[in-house]
Amino acid sequence: MRILEVKNLSIQFGGLRAVDDFNLSLGKDELVAIIGPNGAGKTTIFNMLTGIYRPTSGSIELEGESLVGLKPYQFAQRGISRTFQNIRLFSNASVIDNVKMAATMHSKDNLVSSLLRTRTMVKHERELDEKVMSLLEPLNLADKADLLAKNLPYGDQRRLELARALMTDPKILLLDEPVAGMITTEIEEMAELVVRIRKDFELSIILIEHHMNFVMPIADRVKVIDFGKTISEGTPDVVQKDPKVIEAYLGGGYQNANA
Repeated sequence: MRILEVKNLSIQFGGLRAVDDFNLSLGKDELVAIIGPNGAGKTTIFNMLTGIYRPTSGSIELEGESLVGLKPYQFAQRGISRTFQNIRLFSNASVIDNVKMAATMHSKDNLVSSLLRTRTMVKHERELDEKVMSLLEPLNLADKADLLAKNLPYGDQRRLELARALMTDPKILLLDEPVAGMITTEIEEMAELVVRIRKDFELSIILIEHHMNFVMPIADRVKVIDFGKTISEGTPDVVQKDPKVIEAYLGGGYQNANA
């Protein structure tokens, strides 16, 4: 079953065609990695898949519904959530409040019920707390729920971003360089976590990453982008042996492609 269909997606900034004719058919519970050199257009693709950029041409369909032209919050409401390469947390808010804020787009509470503390509002707050803690627990953040986000170690901040993304109940999770800046042990832990999240939450995942020792063991398919164009696609074993990929990106061996 295909959950996402992206066809002939292109975007142009002035005279620069940043992404040219990008196609992706994503299956339910599938994990696809997009790799390529810096400046290849990977994050630009993510920005189109989340409504930050509107493509110059092409289509994006989630379960048959066209998303082109929708606002970013509408992409999220329909089931596409993301993390960012540069961590974007509310640094002076607690861990639990950071995750709660991600739920606001689905909130049905109005101002009056919030101010009057109605029974419905109190019940909703209790359910919200329970849901947040159910997300923090598998991410090993439950015991840090009351800490300020800025006081978390780097790896925990990355996991907190994941919790925020999961709070929106996504169908598709987009991970933009989830192990950037991590040491080897943290990378291994994040790989295990992504695999577990994919299974437990029944998610389809698209990820961008430079660390090939993170990507290759967990991806079902890999798409390689260079200068905005797809130059290779297939299983990790096939892609890492493709001469075009080796020349453009992997430099003779994916194990060393960490930059």
